Amino acid sequence: MSHGHEVGTLPHSHKKQYIILGIVLSIVTFIELGIPLMKGSPEIWTAAKELWAPLLIVLSIFKFGAVVGDFMHLRSDFTLYKILFISPLFLAMFSFFAIGSLSVVHFQPFGKGYAITAQDLSDGYVPPTVGGGAEPPWADDKFEAAFVDAQKGGFAKGKETFTTSCANCHRADGGGMPGLGVNLTDVCYKHGGKIAALYTTISKGVSGTAMPAWQTSMDSEKLRQVAYYVHSLKGLNVAGGRDCEGPKE
Repeated sequence: MSHGHEVGTLPHSHKKQYIILGIVLSIVTFIELGIPLMKGSPEIWTAAKELWAPLLIVLSIFKFGAVVGDFMHLRSDFTLYKILFISPLFLAMFSFFAIGSLSVVHFQPFGKGYAITAQDLSDGYVPPTVGGGAEPPWADDKFEAAFVDAQKGGFAKGKETFTTSCANCHRADGGGMPGLGVNLTDVCYKHGGKIAALYTTISKGVSGTAMPAWQTSMDSEKLRQVAYYVHSLKGLNVAGGRDCEGPKE
């Protein structure tokens, strides 16, 4: 006698679907956690600074939708239920963006920098600036440590900037041009030969001379890289360089 149903029918397994979803969510979470680490590459971080916050929001919305769609089965539900659920979601998103736009400008790295997080402070993070003034010089020990790191890379970044922006006055080898740039390969310095002093001279320029204030066109990290490269030229004494000017250091 038939009772109107099949005996022994097993429920359909969603195991494969959940595994795929888990992998996708893991990848998205990995990207979210990796974005703040981009601060370690100031050039990349600054170039796309306006994109990081919206990207994090989009990724969060994607994760929310994926979980709701699969685990709450909203994707296969009636259209009316979808509308009733999604409508408040858009209202919540609008509120989030409205409140966020009022507060995010106060924090680094997305805004004007009135405040930074405790984690940023503990990491020693100083956001690079583009124009409008360079950051204050670092302490000597921090500059020396960064100099060693730049040395490992052959001062490539600083040399590239020096070649395109400084060589016209200081010569490609740093020997200096009469009436323009001083000799950077001797051991004499009018304004100090330590990295902090070089950084200040490069960023703020020297009034009454041909030395411009490069802080108007370079961010602070680029200024630092140039200072490291110039510091590496000390004592090379290239042939045909300008005479020594200023106290010896």
